[in-house]
Amino acid sequence: MELCRKRSYLLLLAGLVGLATTVLWAQEAPEHIGLPQDWSLHHVIFTNGATPEVAAASARDPRSWINWVLRTFPQRGAQAARAAAAESTEDEPQLPRIAGNHFATRTDWAISLGATAGMPVAETPAKFTFNTSGTPDCANDFVVFVVNATPGVGTQANILAINNLYSGPAPNLCGTSPTFMWSYAVGNGGILLSPVLSNDGKKAAFIEASNPNATFNVLTWVAGQGTNATTGAVAPGGGSSVATLDYTNITVTGCAANASDNSASSPFVDYTNDVAYVGADNGVLYRIKGIFRGTPTVAYCTTVSAGNSLTSPVYDSVSGKVFVSDGQKVYAYIPGASSFTAAGNIQVAGTAGSIELSPIVDSTNGFVYAFSSHNVANSNTIVSQMPISLASKVDAAIGPATTAQYILDGDFDNKYYTNGPATGSLYACGTQTGSGNKPALYTLSFQASGVMNTAAVMANDVHVNSAANPNGTCSPMIEFFDGSVDRLFVGVGRSGSTTGANLVSMWNITNRITANTTTPAATATNELGGTSSFAIDNDSPLPQASSIYFGTLAKGNNGPCGNTTFCAVKLTQSALQ
Repeated sequence: MELCRKRSYLLLLAGLVGLATTVLWAQEAPEHIGLPQDWSLHHVIFTNGATPEVAAASARDPRSWINWVLRTFPQRGAQAARAAAAESTEDEPQLPRIAGNHFATRTDWAISLGATAGMPVAETPAKFTFNTSGTPDCANDFVVFVVNATPGVGTQANILAINNLYSGPAPNLCGTSPTFMWSYAVGNGGILLSPVLSNDGKKAAFIEASNPNATFNVLTWVAGQGTNATTGAVAPGGGSSVATLDYTNITVTGCAANASDNSASSPFVDYTNDVAYVGADNGVLYRIKGIFRGTPTVAYCTTVSAGNSLTSPVYDSVSGKVFVSDGQKVYAYIPGASSFTAAGNIQVAGTAGSIELSPIVDSTNGFVYAFSSHNVANSNTIVSQMPISLASKVDAAIGPATTAQYILDGDFDNKYYTNGPATGSLYACGTQTGSGNKPALYTLSFQASGVMNTAAVMANDVHVNSAANPNGTCSPMIEFFDGSVDRLFVGVGRSGSTTGANLVSMWNITNRITANTTTPAATATNELGGTSSFAIDNDSPLPQASSIYFGTLAKGNNGPCGNTTFCAVKLTQSALQ
């Protein structure tokens, strides 16, 4: 079995490397290939142990290659750098190091996004790493934030990028402060969904809440345009441009105009075919072609759940299916040359709007996961696991049902990614046993077959909340393994309010958490309103180069920006000893 696993993994790597140099990044003479990271990287996942057939199919999605690079190259590079530094003599140059554990209270930097709004609830900044080896680059590594505020030239930006990321208190790699790489006021509406980057980082796709309909936009940016988020935004021009598609208001073959807003569906890009899948509040799923290598155009659409908001879709290259939810059910569709074909659905929740975010698809092992504030009986918050066929499901309760808070994504530990579900764990933020209004941490496990166990191995760890134990919601979680320590990050707060926990906590999940008396390894406070979802750096021995990025969800004088504005924030992951 182990020999077969290693063989399939080698086949996977060979396929991925080959595809990365041919079809994977097939743009017209790309200037540079880096590592784009966005919300979708955590919604279609790949583990070791794939069969040769699954490995070959996985290679059609660049996220499989990106996942492998992020879990392999940076760790090796960082470990080698540490070893070199440790072996150097006193007379030889030393790598600057991070001294002490600063994560507990330190904000490396915080930048104002404006007084109206910031990075939206549960949405993810997009990170671009210039060097695939994970070597930090002050000028070319950047993070894209969106702002759910009405844009204005010379005033408020609704999409912007920050570079010189690895800055902050000394020691640092890029100085004491980050800089705005660009800052744009696009269209006439805020942006309340996650941005997506092209594989060379030169373009960003996003949904603008335009008046009266949502629009699909692709921005080609130019560095140096725009100086800040609040008084220095510019309109695209002078080399930059934006392609805008009123995608819900277009009639094409088999797809009638059905003008609508979009409050919950970020675009999912199939890089190989240069198409995007996106939903809208009219309950329609769209396929848009020509995303980064052409002109965005609606190819076709299908009505999934008329009049109901759709989550972000997820395309799985192994099964060839798109998975999406209307808040109660999970649906599957097969995209063809000119239309979608329905491929099954299953009810997860008894209450509309219970599933906030898109399904997570384990492409390697053939499972789909949904996080929901209600089960079918409306008695519990749950994690629901389904096979790719959607023919059945297994629910694990993670507290009482709730209408007072969102139930957002959890994440898997490194053992899941390394060995598959049999020995891995899934961490989820549900509700406390005695209150559906307060968050608690849960650990879920799996049978040898990969099927999720219905009973949590650890339930109701209230230490994910602050000592005051207020009402609140967890952010989507993110896991990061640095080669030796496996960490889990989660924010907790009350969106728009300064009276919540207002914190980010880091948990050591190298060993499965089984006791609900476990406390976080470190905590950062005064993150007002809690946090958006996180973007994350890789492991690095260089100062300020192992970080997490997010937006705050409330404003106040004691926030990280130091005034009454929403903030973009960087925190150091941990000390590197």
